[in-house]
Amino acid sequence: MPLDTRAINVKSFDCGKDAINTYLRRYAAKNMALNLNRTFVLPYTPEAYIGKESPGKSHVAAYYTLAHQTLVREELPDPSRLPRYPVPVILLAQLGIDRRFHRQGLGAKTLVYALRHAYQIASNPKGIPALGVVLDVLDQDALAFYQSFDFFFPLTDNPMKLFIPIASLESL
Repeated sequence: MPLDTRAINVKSFDCGKDAINTYLRRYAAKNMALNLNRTFVLPYTPEAYIGKESPGKSHVAAYYTLAHQTLVREELPDPSRLPRYPVPVILLAQLGIDRRFHRQGLGAKTLVYALRHAYQIASNPKGIPALGVVLDVLDQDALAFYQSFDFFFPLTDNPMKLFIPIASLESL
C-alpha cells in the first residue's frame, strides 16, 4: 500500500541501516508530496495492539520506493539498438525490512513485489514505459542479497549499480 503517515508509524521502523531508516522517517512522505517518487509499505500491527478496538497507527514491516530515472545509452547493455538520447528506467531507490522480520523471507518477497510493481508500471499502456530497473546498492550486505537472485547484473563498471531489463521481469 502507498505510504500514508496518517495511518502508518514510520518512526518505529529499524532495518539496521541508518540511511534506509532515515529515508523512510524523514524523506519518503515529503518526496511523495513533491511527486518525485512513491513509497509502498507492508504494514503490521504489533502484538500489544491486536484485538484492541483502537490500536493506533500500524507499523512498517517492509517498504520500497520506486522512481523514474534516465540513463544515457552508453550505460546500458547492448546500446547499439538504443536512441542517442537518455532512455527511461525505473529506479528501485529504497528497500528495507524491519529487524523484527529479518531472516523470515520478507526481503525476497518485498523485492519480488517491487519488481513486479515496476513491471506493471512499465508494461501498462497507461503507465510509463521503461527499459529496465536500476538499483543503486547501499553496501556489501545489500549487494550479496541482490546477487543471490541471479537476475541482476552490473550496469556499469561499478558493481554497486545493478540492472535488470523489464522484459526479464515478465516471468516473475
